[in-house]
Amino acid sequence: MAPPKCLSHASLKDQTAIVTGANTGIGFEVAKDLARRGAKVILACRNEARAEAAVAEIVKDTGNENVMTSKLDLASLSSVREFSQKIKEGETRLDILVNNAGICCPQSTTEDGFDTQLQVNHLGHFLLTHLLLDLLKTSAPSRVVVVASSVHKTSQGINFEDINYEKNYVAFPVYAQSKLANILFTRELARRLEEITPSGPNSVDPRAQVRS
Repeated sequence: MAPPKCLSHASLKDQTAIVTGANTGIGFEVAKDLARRGAKVILACRNEARAEAAVAEIVKDTGNENVMTSKLDLASLSSVREFSQKIKEGETRLDILVNNAGICCPQSTTEDGFDTQLQVNHLGHFLLTHLLLDLLKTSAPSRVVVVASSVHKTSQGINFEDINYEKNYVAFPVYAQSKLANILFTRELARRLEEITPSGPNSVDPRAQVRS
């Protein structure tokens, strides 16, 4: 059975969108739909070769040649800063930011000293959104979409006493914590930006929308 398609056919001509983790899966399909509707789409990905292959496929499928990739490694906050600076220097507007990239993996620590799941799924996107916020504001009405998950409901809350779960690491609860952080961040961002973007930001479960 074919996957469900977005029901909106609104034109996104002259709009610019960034999708993280867009070389495969949900991010790829989102990027392709945005391109099909005329947006300029930037695939923000860690693996440049896979990202270039995804760009080629999207261009072929949609006929939109205004699709490109830019390296972004969410496990490195310096990479997030470099990516954001490149966007601010090269783009005059940003209408859509889709914080999609995510992982569920065994215990590991980033170069910044954070649990890899927490940083890739939440902290990296938090910093990315913050650094691009002025560009999003000047492009209003703009939209920030955070791909979350209903597994946030299984989280016991944010473990501020041991944010990296160094004492008792189990991958799934750490993943659930990162998804809860996504939703709490999105709700607060939506509250702060209500006057600028009344309909967003929003957090989304790939299977069902999680209301912010």
